[in-house]
Amino acid sequence: MSERSYDLVLYGATGFTGRQAAHYLATHRDVQGLRWAIAGRDTNRLEQLRQNLGEQAGPVGILVADSQDPEALSQLAASTHVVISTAGPFAKHGEQLVQACLQAGTDYADITGETPWVRSLIDRFHEQAAAKGVRLVPFCGFDSIPSDLGALLVVDYIRQEYGQGTRRVKGYFNAFGGFNGGTLASLFDMIDAGQMDILNDPLLLNPPEARSAAEATRNPDQAFPELDMDFKVWTSPFFMAPVNTRVVRRSHALASSYQQPYGPDFRYSECMYFDEWVPLQSTAVSAATGLLHTVAQLPGFTQWMRPLAPSPG
Repeated sequence: MSERSYDLVLYGATGFTGRQAAHYLATHRDVQGLRWAIAGRDTNRLEQLRQNLGEQAGPVGILVADSQDPEALSQLAASTHVVISTAGPFAKHGEQLVQACLQAGTDYADITGETPWVRSLIDRFHEQAAAKGVRLVPFCGFDSIPSDLGALLVVDYIRQEYGQGTRRVKGYFNAFGGFNGGTLASLFDMIDAGQMDILNDPLLLNPPEARSAAEATRNPDQAFPELDMDFKVWTSPFFMAPVNTRVVRRSHALASSYQQPYGPDFRYSECMYFDEWVPLQSTAVSAATGLLHTVAQLPGFTQWMRPLAPSPG
């Protein structure tokens, strides 16, 4: 390990999120002497990105590897201690990179929100990674760091301040803007793969011992507008809840097995909130979310939507 060329390699560095990550690393190199590189499949775009980063980035290596080239990915993984991947859709572009990192003993993190794909990674690679001491950590973007660490911080605070476990954590989100092309491409791929029913499983990522009908009943996804009396706001289903809630529930299940459970019959849920007493927005968002879920399962939906959506990157 000490002979590896880099401490960290950012794969998919020229994409939408990858560029932001590269600029962040360039301006926040808190680790003295950090050896890092940007990686992807296009040499010219990587060179342009390195120039844009400027002198503040320090020495930045360039590694060229296509996501479907096992030999190039193996060399990339063997050259570094950690790989961070922002190259999605991950079911299409992440599989061989994960395997290369596992084979090389290299830690891996990504920003996927593709829960069916991660379920397949758990089933095939969890035990092998644990035995080798390799960390494979998906969901390290908005899916689902705020939810996962937010819930953990609440649980830790209550345990430290009150000496008790936590029975329930609720996450409230307010959003504006739009979807980028990579997020939509991942969604379309999951729809094309017929994975909508899998996405609806509230315990999709839980280990087998933490899956039961009672546990699923305790953790339903919100489907309709609701008046939340804790904060006195109207709420609606949150479009990222089917990802984030599964991640938090897996973290709780793993904590119950290896450390300490979050609390008795722990529950986690998420919603969007609106600062209004008349449920206009919450009703509209709930209706739109339900309609999209229904229409997305119609034949030909993705073929119609893909040309209208922004391209990945």
